[in-house]
Amino acid sequence: MKLDAWNIESPKPSTGGDALNVAITLTKLGANPVLSGLIGNDSNGDFVLNHLTEVGVDVRGVSRHPSEGTAVSYILIEEGGSRHFIVSTALCALFRYEDIPQTLIEEADIVYLGSAMCMEAMDRGGAAALFKKAHSLGKMTMADTAAVNPYRSSDYYLKLLDPMLKETDIFIPSYEEASAITGREDISGIRDVLAPYGFTLLIVKLGAKGCYVTDFKQEWTIPTFTDFKPVDTTGAGDSFTGGFIRGLLAGWSPETSAVFANAVASFNVTKVGATGGVPDFDTVYAYVTEHAGGVERFPLPITPEG
Repeated sequence: MKLDAWNIESPKPSTGGDALNVAITLTKLGANPVLSGLIGNDSNGDFVLNHLTEVGVDVRGVSRHPSEGTAVSYILIEEGGSRHFIVSTALCALFRYEDIPQTLIEEADIVYLGSAMCMEAMDRGGAAALFKKAHSLGKMTMADTAAVNPYRSSDYYLKLLDPMLKETDIFIPSYEEASAITGREDISGIRDVLAPYGFTLLIVKLGAKGCYVTDFKQEWTIPTFTDFKPVDTTGAGDSFTGGFIRGLLAGWSPETSAVFANAVASFNVTKVGATGGVPDFDTVYAYVTEHAGGVERFPLPITPEG
């Protein structure tokens, strides 16, 4: 029998996008990120700006395109948190390095780029230019990736990202993205393909399994926490990234920052929305301090910032 319609629960509008999710996560965790990006001059753009303002994110770097609509994703969530996406992201291809105010690069401690591989202007030289500028100012650079196309070869992705990766200090892809980029399914193979880029850190997000972290001298596979029931895994990787950056800003080691990041992501997936479950810093800190003793090779106690 053919079905023309299917009933679903009431849709819940929310903001999203890698850099936006990371910015909201950092703000909730008590940091002061500045977001740069491109939205449309439409009602969806208004919704995004209003939400960012309510959360307290600094939006000095956000600009509006006069004709192209704000990028939109429709996310279908299965019971247990698995997701399926329908997207309209033409605007993402138009965001350029020139759209980023230079004063914001000068102010930053860490310059983070989200969604590499799905922002054409940035992928075709903009990201490399951004990171070169950041390095000239003595800033740390950090990159994440998105939108793996199964019909693209690893050679394509590695060639596309090569100029940016040469200027990247911390690379933090998901396992699926890292595998697509390198053509390897084993973590050691992924590490070996990426090692020549000279990253300070490589972090591979492993979803429900936690994360892999290496400085190419030591390496850690750090499991995540199991006390949380997933409701919506949208934005889990971005909240992990925000938590990891927050740990670095606190002066913690990479492995300590990764455990903290695992906890941030674990909290986040218990609510609907890409950042709906991100708590404040003290909540995550208290949980990790109490529960992280069983994480192999994790040094306790955590020393809070300040």
